[in-house]
Amino acid sequence: MSEADLGKRLTLDSPYQEFHRLTQAFNSVMDRFQRSGEIQRRFCDIAAHEMKTPLTILQGNLDVALMKARTSEEYREALLNNLEQVGRLIALTRSLLTLANFTSGKPPVHLVPLALEPLVQDLVEELTLLADDRRITLSFESQSVPPVLGDAQWLKQALINLLDNALHYTPSGGAVTVRLQAVGEGVTVAVEDTGHGIEQEHLPHLFERFYRTDWARAKDAGGTGLGLPIVKEIAEAHNGTISVTSQVDKGSVFTLRLPALSRQAIPG
Repeated sequence: MSEADLGKRLTLDSPYQEFHRLTQAFNSVMDRFQRSGEIQRRFCDIAAHEMKTPLTILQGNLDVALMKARTSEEYREALLNNLEQVGRLIALTRSLLTLANFTSGKPPVHLVPLALEPLVQDLVEELTLLADDRRITLSFESQSVPPVLGDAQWLKQALINLLDNALHYTPSGGAVTVRLQAVGEGVTVAVEDTGHGIEQEHLPHLFERFYRTDWARAKDAGGTGLGLPIVKEIAEAHNGTISVTSQVDKGSVFTLRLPALSRQAIPG
C-alpha cells in the first residue's frame, strides 16, 4: 500500500461472514491511516506557513541592511528586529516538538499520585509579580480536593499556558482567578479572566492547532497558536479534558478537568 492508495477500500462479495468482518476491519484500519495522513499533511503545511513569515522578515531585514552603509544605530535596530523573529521561531519550534511528543505512540507523561493544591498555589505565587507589573489582580481560590494521577511538570506547563493567555488578554485593572475544586468524581482547575472574551463562533476551534481569532492576531502577532492545543494534549494524556466558556466584554473561563485518584487504579 502506498500513500496514493490510502483512499481505496476493499469490497468483497462473499457468503462467509468471517470475510465480511475481515473486510470491515481492514477498511477501518485504512480509515484511520487516511485520517492520520491527512492530519499530518495539514500539520506540516500549516507549520511551514507559520515559519515562512518570520523567515521572510529575517531575510527582508538583512537585505535592507546590506543595501547600503548604515549607522551603528540602524544596524542595531535591524539586529533587534531579527532577534525578535528568531525568538518567534524558537517558540514555534519548541511548541512543535512538544506536540510531536504528545502525538507519538506514548505521550511523555509519568503519572504518579499528585496533590494539585500546592502545585497550583506555587504557580500562582510565581506569576503574581508578572500580574502586579500589568496591574492585574491574580488570586487563588481552593477547596479540599483529592489527589490525581498526574505529571507535575506537564500539568504545570498546561496551567502556565492558560494563565499566560489570561494575563495577556486581560487589560490593566482586570482580574484573573484560579479556582480549584472537586466536582463529581474529578478535580477541576478553572482559570477565569475579565478580558475581552471570545466570540461564540470561535469557541469550537480554540484547541485546533494554529487557530487564532482575528482579535488575538491583531493584539499579538508573535503568538504561535499552539498554546491551547498543547493544553489539550496534556489534559488528554492525563485522561482529562479542557473546555472553555466565554462572553465578549466579560471574559473567559478555561476549565481543566482531571479524574480523582480515589476512582482510579494506581499504576504498577
